[in-house]
Parts: sequence; C-alpha cells; structure tokens
Amino acid sequence: MTEKQPIIEKPPKKLTVYLLGLLNPARIIRAIKFHRKQKKYCKVSHDMELRLYAEMLSNDMLHYGYFEDVDTEPEKLSFNDVENAQIRYAEKLISHMHDKFLPVLDIGCGIGGIANLIHKHGYQVEVLTPNIGQITYVRKNYPDLPSHNLKFEDFRTEKKYGTLLNAESFQYIDMKKAFEKAGEIIAPEGRWIIADYFSIQQFPDKKYQKKFEEFEKMVGEHGWKIIYQEDITFHVLPTLKFANMYVTRIVNPLLLYLEDKLLVKLAWLHHLTREIRDKLSKKLTKEFSKLDTAAFISEKKYMILVLTKQQQT
Repeated sequence: MTEKQPIIEKPPKKLTVYLLGLLNPARIIRAIKFHRKQKKYCKVSHDMELRLYAEMLSNDMLHYGYFEDVDTEPEKLSFNDVENAQIRYAEKLISHMHDKFLPVLDIGCGIGGIANLIHKHGYQVEVLTPNIGQITYVRKNYPDLPSHNLKFEDFRTEKKYGTLLNAESFQYIDMKKAFEKAGEIIAPEGRWIIADYFSIQQFPDKKYQKKFEEFEKMVGEHGWKIIYQEDITFHVLPTLKFANMYVTRIVNPLLLYLEDKLLVKLAWLHHLTREIRDKLSKKLTKEFSKLDTAAFISEKKYMILVLTKQQQT
C-alpha cells in the first residue's frame, strides 16, 4: 500500500497571474523610473492638498475663511457656508488696501480666488507662486491676471507695489528674505498685508513654524511698523471643525469599509498590501491630526497684520 501524498493547494489563478506580472523585469524597471519621475514632480510642482480642496470648494479659495460666530456648530454648516466664510475672509483683507492706482502683488496666490476678487474690486492685481500646477490653473482660468511662476525670494522687478499680500503663504517663505524682498518692491506708504498663523509653542516632533515674537523683532530690524493687527484664531476654527466632522463621520468609516471589503473579496491582496496600507494609515493619521482644534489653539495663533515701511528722514 503506497503512502498517501500530501495535497498541496495551488494558489488562485488570478493570484499567480498577478505575481508573475509583478516579477516581470521590464515592468519593474518601468515602475522604478515612474516612481523617481513622479516623486520629483510631486515635490516641485504639485500640491495634492490644495488640489483636493479645490475640487471640494468652488470659489478657488484655499484658506480657512472667517466666521463671525466662533461657536458655529459644524453639523449646521454646509460647503456653501464655508465658501461664504472664505469670501468674508478675503473681503477683510481687501478692506485694508487703500491705493487703487498702484498694483497689488498676491504672493503665494494659490489658484487665484482671492486675486480674482481683488480684481473685481477695481485693483490691478498680479499673482506669484512657485507651484507649476497653481500657475497653470490661474493662467487658464484668470488670463487677465499677470502672473509670475517663481519663489518670492527670487522675484526681480523695477515696479513698486501699493499692496503686498500674503494670505496663508508667509509661513512658506524664509522670514528674513521675505522682509528684504518686500522692502525692495513696496511703494512709499504702501501696505504689506499678512494673514497667517504663528507658533506660540514648538514641539520637537513637529515641523518648525514661525514664532510671532521673532516676527515682531524682524519688523523693527527691517524698518517696518505694524499699523493693524487682529487675532482671528477662533474665527477660523469652524472650518477645522467642519473638516474634522467629515473625516470622523465619513472618511474614516469609508476607509474601514473598503479595507473589510478587500479582506473578504481579495484576501491575498489584503495580505500583500498590508505594509503599504499601514504606511498610508499612518500618513492619513498625521494629516488628519492637523484638524485637531484643541491642538491648533494650544500651538498657534492666526493673525491678520498690516505693515508699512517706515520712511527714512
């Protein structure tokens, strides 16, 4: 009597075909080349977060907005309410502009929503951003706005501007270089409007953010003075709460559902992609942590600042 041989289960046919495809040398080489090219492209020219927000909102504005009622409950908000808050925010910035005879430079213009509104108020507006995706969008949708595709620090012009605007873009510019460049191109009695958040305490495990005390010191060192300042931290929080609500109630449950679905339908693929999914989960957790309003209040304050250059006698 012969000994019974153990039965070795063959992997599913689809899995075999999939694995053979992954091990194809030509495919691996193409994948490596694509990865290198795409990684470089994403770093220099593509802001995925801004693209996401642009798809969600219809007014081409990519900032927190301004809510009069700081206690607005997120459940009572709609996308339309958020868009109106963004327009209200832009109107607050425009109210500090005073000279329509000199051009405005929107530094870090995003996809042109604020610049377009400034233009509608009768100002000459130019936009500047180093982001290729943003400048392409602006040139396509707002062709009447003169545009500059470079970093603010590298901007060269003989022109003088009546207003310089940094709406949530000052944080991305080297502060010393920003003051030097702004001083070169601001017209006498011109205004520099900065709306952004500043760090009030720094944590070692988080990216460095500009401290307001350092900013104030640099204002004096470079011959500027602050003629208006307003802390609007609590007025931007409803947008964070609204976004956090959607993540908690829709995005996270949807991701869990898709993971369970993958486990049931394609268990082998669920197993093979575990490491990738873990990394993605950690990345999403880090990104979603930015929506924590308690952390935002403890770490930052959001300021609207208006500066003028002191004239030398």
